[in-house]
Formats: sequence, C-alpha cells, structure tokens
Amino acid sequence: MRITGVNKTFDVEVNLVGSKSESNRALMIGYYGGFTPRINNLSTSDDTILLLTILKSLPVETMCTSSLHDNITIDCQNAGTVLRFLATALSFRDGGYILTGSSRMLQRPIGDLVDALHTMGVDIEYIGKEGFPPLKIHGKNPVETFPETSPIHVDITRSSQFASSLLLAMPVVETFPETSLHLDGDLSSLPYIDMTIDIMQKFGAKVHRDGRDIFVRHSDYQDVKYIVESDWTCASYWYEIVAFSKNGRARLHNLHLDSKQGDAVVAKWFEQFGVQSVQNGNDVIINHVETSPETSQNNQNRILHFDFINNPDLYPTIAATCAGLGIEGHFTGLRNLKYKESDRVEAMTTELSRVETFPETSLPIVFDSHNDHRIAMALAPLAMKIGAIEINNADVVSKSYPNYWKELDKLPTTPTRSSAHQQCE
Repeated sequence: MRITGVNKTFDVEVNLVGSKSESNRALMIGYYGGFTPRINNLSTSDDTILLLTILKSLPVETMCTSSLHDNITIDCQNAGTVLRFLATALSFRDGGYILTGSSRMLQRPIGDLVDALHTMGVDIEYIGKEGFPPLKIHGKNPVETFPETSPIHVDITRSSQFASSLLLAMPVVETFPETSLHLDGDLSSLPYIDMTIDIMQKFGAKVHRDGRDIFVRHSDYQDVKYIVESDWTCASYWYEIVAFSKNGRARLHNLHLDSKQGDAVVAKWFEQFGVQSVQNGNDVIINHVETSPETSQNNQNRILHFDFINNPDLYPTIAATCAGLGIEGHFTGLRNLKYKESDRVEAMTTELSRVETFPETSLPIVFDSHNDHRIAMALAPLAMKIGAIEINNADVVSKSYPNYWKELDKLPTTPTRSSAHQQCE
C-alpha cells in the first residue's frame, strides 16, 4: 500500500467504525441472556464479525445448553478478546471444546484467567505451553456442579479482559446468587472494566465496583436496544492527522467527549499537540489551532509525558505523533504492549527508526505493519510529514477499522503528488 502526502488544509466528514470493545461485550451479554441483542452500529471489525459468527454457531437458548459433540475446535485467529471471552462462556456450557488461534495468539498469556476459572471449579487445561493457548475445556452446567466461591480473585496485571470475561458471565450463574470479583495485581486498563460494568448495567445486571472489588448479584440480562458508539481508539488516528495539518478540520460522527470508552482521553491528550475538540450534537469536531513560530519552537523543545497503563492502544498513535512533530515524549505504562498483536514498543521503535527526520521526498519510506492493525493505522498519517510512504500488509486494518483506507481517501492530495491518495501495489 502506497500513501502519498495530503494537502494540509482540509475539512472532512469522517465515518468511524462502531466500538469493537462495546460491540463484543454486547454480543456476549446477548449470548448469556439467551437472546439476539438489538444492537445499532455494531462494529464491522474482523474481531466482532468473528465473535458473532462463533456465537451464532452455538444455540442461543441458554448458555447451559448441552452440546451434541465433544472436542469442538474453535479458531479465534488473532482476536484476544474473542478467545478470552469464550474461555469463560464455554466453561459454563456442557460439552468439550478446544480454543485455539494464530501463532501470535498462542504467544499471548491467558494463565491468570484460567487460574480464576479453576477456583470456580472449571475443568480446563493447556494443550501446549502452560499459561498460553490452546485450551481444552470440559464445559459443564454451573447450576449444579460449581462450588460457591466468593470473592473470586483474578490478576489483571497482564490484561483487564480477564476480569471482563468473568464479569459478563457472573450475573447469570445461578450458583452464585451474590458474589464478588477481586482485582489482584497491578491495575491495568481499568477503564475497560468500568466500560464492561456500564454495559452490563444498561442490560439490567446488578453490578458495581468499589475499588478493587466488584459486587455482582444474580440477575437476568434484559433484551434492550443498545446503540454502539463509534470507536475512540480509531478516532485517535484522525487526531494525529489533524495534528499534522495546518488548518485541518474533521467531523467525527457518532462520538461523545463524555464517553465511557477509556480512550476518549485522546481528546484531552491532543490538546498538547494543538488539536481542539468540540461536541456538536452526536459528533465531535476537531481542528488544529495554528501557533506562532515562537510557540512552535518552544513546543518542539519541551518533553511531553504520557502514561499508557489505562490506555495501551493509544501508544502507537502518540508515538507516531511525537515523531512526526519532532516532539520528545516520555512514555510509561508500556509493560502490557508486548502481549498485543505485536510487541508494539519494539514494533514502533523499529519503524520510527527508519527516519530520523521527516523531510518531504519523492522516495517512499517503507514501513512494516508487523501484522498489527494499530501499527499500520498510526504510521499512515506520517505521509503528511514525509510525502510518501508504503506500508506492508496494510489490509490488517480490517481487524478493527475496515473502512480506514476508504476514509483516508477523503483527504485532498497535495497537487505535486499522485492524484490517488492510496495506490495498491
């Protein structure tokens, strides 16, 4: 994929994708509730489509429906959320299952979730390396066979999804009329757990968090209409684009500054890069505020500090933005990034080291996506600083933002460049 530089003055209307995080949680709630959820703006990402396909292959009447077959193999590909959510769901369902995925998925740890499930009486084992997929699950009806255990402990140092996976199931497990989940280890990505709780509450679950303890009462999920907000992480790449512009303006549809999505913090963070955000109805309008040459020089001499402990998916965007603007960044909270679709710190360090400065040149710099959607999307806007770039395996963006390249086509190209914003090669 070749991407040429764009005119740095633009005004575009941007269609984002529905939040993958919200969509996947709503789908799991429908599964546990025994109904097909009525969801507007469901994400079209590969991960959500995969989860929807897998859930449709299972009977929806109840999570405890007996399986007609044993050792059903389910390929979760490279979708961490899908594998982690299904690990709990299939544990509470009669039958035998093997959960597996891509080679990269088999390198992503799941031991802390499995440990928590073991304390709940789940019969689950590792097929290969201990602590990692693939998993063999001997599912069983929790109503009669699972012991009462409260509180349930789960270590979320490596991923908050371990807690979300358990929480989504807990309201409908009748063995636990009232129980609690205690969050052990270093708190990471806590806003994602709060998002899980908020969505559960919208579907009628009785759940609330007090510090490290989350209290859940047995309750039935209600079949309500749910509107998925656009994805704030995907919005971050448009913040980067506007930050690189001179007078760029973008209207981001179906987005809210008071969102429960943790990555909505990107609006506040990008104020440091001269990007303003304004709520306008159901949209957020962002524009770049031009500064004086003196202010711009001072900005380049300062060091910006970002802690990604709660927002790890924003790291590629912020790292690329700092590099493109020549601003030094001091980053903390990066420990879990090695467990993502790629080792994102290593990947971004490798790619950004390909250029020390960003002068416009007719020769494209070739970047590798590392088979990671967020790496590809964060690197693409650098064409505005370099002039032309190429990204290997660019189609990987479909994992979370399938229409990303189509939306980028809305940006006007620089007259001296190719008339096509993208050129597939």
